[in-house]
Amino acid sequence: MSLSPQPDDDQCQPELPAATVAARFTALAASVEESRPDATLMARMRTTQTWCERAAAAERSATRRQLFTNVQQSLATWQQVWPRLGAQREFRLAVAREARQWAKRLSA
Repeated sequence: MSLSPQPDDDQCQPELPAATVAARFTALAASVEESRPDATLMARMRTTQTWCERAAAAERSATRRQLFTNVQQSLATWQQVWPRLGAQREFRLAVAREARQWAKRLSA
């Protein structure tokens, strides 16, 4: 049994590697692509944002902290506009694509 945080865990750890946050973005993209219910997606976005905040606070590199700030801004935007645009296929595809791009950048 692994004690490390998993992508679907809702508990935030004080220090999270960027790879863990990247896994959360990969899971978010998959949820969007699988057309999960809006409530599920919004909850996943909020949880991912919390993980990003914690990871940023633990990050020593200013460049990486800025990356986490940018990621958080994307998540905040998605959460704000999802109620209006979440039903649109093009918007959902754009969110999934951007989430995968963030996952790739965080994994680098």
